[in-house]
Amino acid sequence: MSTPKRINTLLLLAGIVVALIILAGCAQAMATQAPAATEAPAATQASAATQAPEVSEAPVATEAPAAETGGENATQALATNGVTQATSYPTLKPIATSQPTVEPISELRVLELEWPESIRYGSSDVIRLALVPSVDGYTASVEYDEHSLTSQDVSIKRPAGYTLSAVARLDGVGFDISPSGNQEIGVQTGEKVTWRWSIAPQLTGNQRISIFLMLRWVPDAASGQQVRESVVFDRNLDIRVRSFLGLRSGETMTLGLAGLAFGSVLGLWSLTGRRTAKRKRLQVVEPEARLSIEPGAGIELNPYERRLLQALSKKYQRIILKNEFLSGYSGARTFLAHPIAANGQSDAETIIKIGPSKDIEDEYNHYESFVKDRLPPITARIQSVPITLAGFDKAALQYTCISEPGKSPTSLRQALLAAPDPDHLQRLFDTFGPNWWMQRQPYSFRLGQEYDRLLPPHLVLEPAAGSVKMNLDMNSDPTAMHLSVGDVVTLSAFEYREVRPDGKSITLRGAPQAGKPVYRYRWLSINPPRNSTARIVAVRSDLLDEATADFDLLGLPNPLLKLEGWLQETINGTRSIIHGDLNLENVLVGPGNLVWLIDFAQTREGHPQYDFSHLACEIIAHIISQREFSPQQCLLMLQNDLDPLLKKVETIAGYCLFNPNNLREYRLALILSCLGGLKYQNLTARAKHLLFITAAYYGSIL
Repeated sequence: MSTPKRINTLLLLAGIVVALIILAGCAQAMATQAPAATEAPAATQASAATQAPEVSEAPVATEAPAAETGGENATQALATNGVTQATSYPTLKPIATSQPTVEPISELRVLELEWPESIRYGSSDVIRLALVPSVDGYTASVEYDEHSLTSQDVSIKRPAGYTLSAVARLDGVGFDISPSGNQEIGVQTGEKVTWRWSIAPQLTGNQRISIFLMLRWVPDAASGQQVRESVVFDRNLDIRVRSFLGLRSGETMTLGLAGLAFGSVLGLWSLTGRRTAKRKRLQVVEPEARLSIEPGAGIELNPYERRLLQALSKKYQRIILKNEFLSGYSGARTFLAHPIAANGQSDAETIIKIGPSKDIEDEYNHYESFVKDRLPPITARIQSVPITLAGFDKAALQYTCISEPGKSPTSLRQALLAAPDPDHLQRLFDTFGPNWWMQRQPYSFRLGQEYDRLLPPHLVLEPAAGSVKMNLDMNSDPTAMHLSVGDVVTLSAFEYREVRPDGKSITLRGAPQAGKPVYRYRWLSINPPRNSTARIVAVRSDLLDEATADFDLLGLPNPLLKLEGWLQETINGTRSIIHGDLNLENVLVGPGNLVWLIDFAQTREGHPQYDFSHLACEIIAHIISQREFSPQQCLLMLQNDLDPLLKKVETIAGYCLFNPNNLREYRLALILSCLGGLKYQNLTARAKHLLFITAAYYGSIL
């Protein structure tokens, strides 16, 4: 064996031995630190009387379906008295449910909740929730002596013609919870219903877990009634997670893992070297000059775009561009194309996208990572590796298209303008939700970490000379540097940059940093900075103030005054795969009202409410803004929850909330999405005004 190989092998063996010795020591320490029986809470602490919830934590009334009122009157008020009735700003009112014709029978039960107030890190425990019949009397009892117990009376109504079930859910960012998601059980008269969850802490310290219980009345098929629901219990529990040897959760196993890491890094690195995921690159091709590109009415192409289309579709004789979908805000162009072969035969319609090379390459790789093996067959599929031309900074890719002869797909924007049908939105969620948004994990983050990217850049800079105040590089935090308009800074070279759609400026991006937003700067030159001096000509607040200067907020508080506080707020939410650019042109409606997605350039793991809040903003900016009513009537619509499209989006968003009974998580996302929409030049002033009013209204009721 050669000397280098002997050294590598010895390093690997040494690391493994060290790891095993230290991990064994940790295991022994854990065993000796097991909790004694005397550490458990006394049995008297678990009594129902002493642990009953306070009045402020009482659930909403457990009502069976009740009569629907108010909707028609509210709609009439919007149509006739929109201006005069916009002087008050009530919170959203829940819609009452319809009253069954037969007087419901009431069943008395006791709701029991049993949980551990303390748990050791590295251990697991159980939380129990039960609905216990109490007609023959009731005695509170715990299953585990060290647990706490609380109970309360519940009157459950059973109207004729309905089947009753109960849905319970337990969520906690600092815990692994099994089972996860909604747990539904049928509720039979006189029978006890019990839910149990196993919890294992991921963090030490004081952790919070939320639990809620909802009753669901499902009508008989022939009744024509709707499913009714009512939340009867919603509470947060504080659980103290005790650490091992006094260490924080991030340090608990550090001692043992250090040896393993030492051996793994030295040994495996020396034997195998560093491995990274393979990124697929664009294919550089030559165009087929004989291929005819035939744009439809209103579609104009520059010579480079024609050459890209000729390179992408070499095997055809003609490409007819039948329609162009409006792009989001990236400057890309998306076409519905009809390819025709040399013998005159037509192939299926296809969707072709042309955009900046880096964006197209990202889109293809995101598709390979998050879409290809996860979404159902009816979604659009990228047909092959995207192509580009030598020396050209744009690329093209091709999606399959779901259509039938004589019926081309349309964008969701066009479909909703023709008929504002909320079922399109429900089908979108039903199709993509199970494999994307509903496959969630707990996720605690600062709001700015996910939503800062929607807002204007932090600074706008122009090349200039002068006395330098400080240096600004990829790792700088501009929010902590107290910079103002007129200050001169030195800009280092930025690795992350892209030419803006105006072709006259560049967006510079800071380095990604854990737990922080990516800081962005607008550089007013086409030549990237390299240790260049620059003058600050605008900060983010200036851009937002300028965009909203002429907008009347109708007496609502200005949401921009709370923006920085919202960005710093910590959210206990969830994380899943998201589309990342769920605008109305990236959702297509085809034959049989099938709904599918295109454009995965921004697809990633993130906060599900990012997609839903962006979709709601798109509806406000492109659908609601087209209606003929005043800003005052728009505000009245928001106050009374009258728009069926926005109601549907909020309902869908509710499926993916950390706490399904707390809309604050969604509404904060909606506020920031609305404020982010103010920066786009392709939106009308009316659309921006309605977005600003929406942000102000929801900001006023949080």
